[in-house]
Amino acid sequence: MSRVLLSGENQITNGYRSGVHNGVDVVKKWYQQDTIIAHTDGEVVQVQTGIPNAQGSTGTRSYGNYVKIKHKDGYYTLYAHLRTVYVKKGDLVSRGEKIGYMGDTGNAYGVHLHFEVRNPSDRRIDPTPYLDKDLPGEEQKYYYESYDNVKRKWLPKVAIDTTEYAGNFQNAMGGIYLDKYRIRVHDKTKGYWLPWVENRSDYAGNLGNEIDGVQIEGVVYRVHIKNGSWLAWVSKVDETNEGYAGIYGKTIDAIQIKYR
Repeated sequence: MSRVLLSGENQITNGYRSGVHNGVDVVKKWYQQDTIIAHTDGEVVQVQTGIPNAQGSTGTRSYGNYVKIKHKDGYYTLYAHLRTVYVKKGDLVSRGEKIGYMGDTGNAYGVHLHFEVRNPSDRRIDPTPYLDKDLPGEEQKYYYESYDNVKRKWLPKVAIDTTEYAGNFQNAMGGIYLDKYRIRVHDKTKGYWLPWVENRSDYAGNLGNEIDGVQIEGVVYRVHIKNGSWLAWVSKVDETNEGYAGIYGKTIDAIQIKYR
């Protein structure tokens, strides 16, 4: 799973080679373009815009339009060759926030994202291990996100144990991605529980089909009913009415998850 592309997909087109190619080039699966998102919470410390495609250019111009973000413990991430930049220097951004769109500005021979990770001394390190993992020293956080059946897209990631929730009131939810914890959902359309999934290897749900029940192991969770309200928090998983969040036949449009 990708932490720098909105789709959550990575396809590496040019790997890291120290002193030769000090980042990694990625596109969306099947060489598609995608929106670029912030890898981790941080502050935008550098932005460059107004650069066209400039093959053979060197220095900072070779990056084209780019964004550089400083993170906790002094690490940096850099996102280059952007067609469009959505942020400015000084902005505070959250993990998963849109910061630009993939392009071919600067020294680029095709549309892609050039992604770098730099240590607190601003020296480039191999970013490959961090395409789907925390930066060194980053506090471990786990996230979840929901699929909006009406808008037909995945909504922004939400951190577990915050006041935020995943979903859009009145818009049926069709799928849930969840870090670390096992989850399954009850497909309202088909009338049965779908298989358990875990570790973001897959999502729980059938996109387009409404959900009317959720079970998650190891956390406390609750759901919001479309045209209704939040139901009670659930802290266990079993076959009783208190062992899942939801009401059979009632569409779920939002979910909230906390640690025990």
